[in-house]
Amino acid sequence: MSTVDQNQTSQYRQTIIIGSGTAGLSAAYQLQKLGCKSVFILEGSNRIGGRILTEYLDKDLTQPLEMGACWMHGLQENPVYELAQRENFPSHTGTILSFDIGTCVDEHGLQISSDLHHEVDEFFESLLQDTRDLFEYQQQNNTQISSTSIHKVFLEKFENFVNLNGGDQETRCLKLKLLQRRFDQETGECGCQSMEQVSYSEFGSYQRPKGPDMEFPCGYSTLIRFLCSQIPQNWIQFDQFVENILWDQNDRVHITCKNGNVYECDYVICTIPLAVMKWNYKSLFTPQLPTWKTEAIQKMDMGTVDKIYLFYDQLDFFTGDSLAIVYDREHDTLDIKKEWYKKIFLFQKVYDNVLLCWITGDEAIFCEQLDETYIGDTLTNLFRKSLKNPNIPSPTKVVRTQWFSNPCAKGSYSYVPVGASSWQHIQDLAKPLIFNNMSRVFFAGEHTHTRYYSTVTGAFITGQTQALYVAQQLISNNDTEMLAKANTDDFTKIQWKREVEPP
Repeated sequence: MSTVDQNQTSQYRQTIIIGSGTAGLSAAYQLQKLGCKSVFILEGSNRIGGRILTEYLDKDLTQPLEMGACWMHGLQENPVYELAQRENFPSHTGTILSFDIGTCVDEHGLQISSDLHHEVDEFFESLLQDTRDLFEYQQQNNTQISSTSIHKVFLEKFENFVNLNGGDQETRCLKLKLLQRRFDQETGECGCQSMEQVSYSEFGSYQRPKGPDMEFPCGYSTLIRFLCSQIPQNWIQFDQFVENILWDQNDRVHITCKNGNVYECDYVICTIPLAVMKWNYKSLFTPQLPTWKTEAIQKMDMGTVDKIYLFYDQLDFFTGDSLAIVYDREHDTLDIKKEWYKKIFLFQKVYDNVLLCWITGDEAIFCEQLDETYIGDTLTNLFRKSLKNPNIPSPTKVVRTQWFSNPCAKGSYSYVPVGASSWQHIQDLAKPLIFNNMSRVFFAGEHTHTRYYSTVTGAFITGQTQALYVAQQLISNNDTEMLAKANTDDFTKIQWKREVEPP
């Protein structure tokens, strides 16, 4: 059993939150509303926001570039949207977005008809609806089909569809290329390397509030800045990368940071991303986590989705709002060093002189190590070839994200892989660590919500939920401040229904 060096000076707070992303800040916001005063937020980097990161093209903060999360998924009964409306910061006037294709060509410059790619997209959407129907059927009948991948099932169904409705050989080949492009797009939605990794039977577990997806017109960091403004600024401790959580001591939980700082607390809300925990959970927790927790960490997964922004003096060569390029490739096989760019599934015009493209998985991780000038030159050659225009200029600037290389993220967002269960393993990710019959370490983050995983909404809800669980502990321990707050409107109006019970 590990012990803390008695000669080390430690700082005490009643509750310590690890991470200042959406989950961590929403937990702090909730604790502050409930009257908690003894709180620290240990942030491993030098900024707040986690996987929300907005950069701006102007000093007025009206032209955002979203380097991380960009969409508010669904507006109806979405607590993030409700907060934005209630607090009157500009979010509900945002732009409705989608991955709709404007122009579609192959890499050799062949124009693909809108009818053809719409036909493939509509069939793909029908397959996605099948997964949602299947999941609800499994829930209603308390049954589980054998685990296989989305890619395997969809490819079989699509090949049957093409055999019945394929047309001539050239059309069949184009449809299969369009299917692969849609698979790549779905990796951007899921946050995985390949749809071969994603569970078919669990895919329908992902849910979002009803209504369209929207953007924050002044950037998702609007939400982060608001949450931060509602809590005491001395709560946040920057550059405190947590290396160990000692949670089996009779008195308090002890937290040791990479810089040697030691903190003590009664309760921890851990919002460390799943990919970081997968990387270091064996050394992060002392004693070792219980088997059910380690199995959940191992079974669930989190991949990388990166963005590349291309800046130009003007975009005369780019007609419309978006461009999809389909490539010559055999299903999911790519020579990453030579063909990494073939994982880019869409180019979108985000400003009059700025294009955005998306890349996922191993290709994204490889791209994170490339020189930005080389990235720009490679994509310029792709444009010149696919748009049949040798005069397309190189971008004046390239800006790309590097979420896998970020030690506080190690990726983008979570998904349910083949062999995992959203109900069992996500719930186990969310369950607290208990010592001496008391919940000591609580877990929040997008990866701990059984239906809204991978979203800011899921992170926001779980942060608030875990803060409420801490408040329950404080009340049960006769904390005078919490008892005084327990009968106020701020406290009693909150819905206390638990989705997750301790093991």
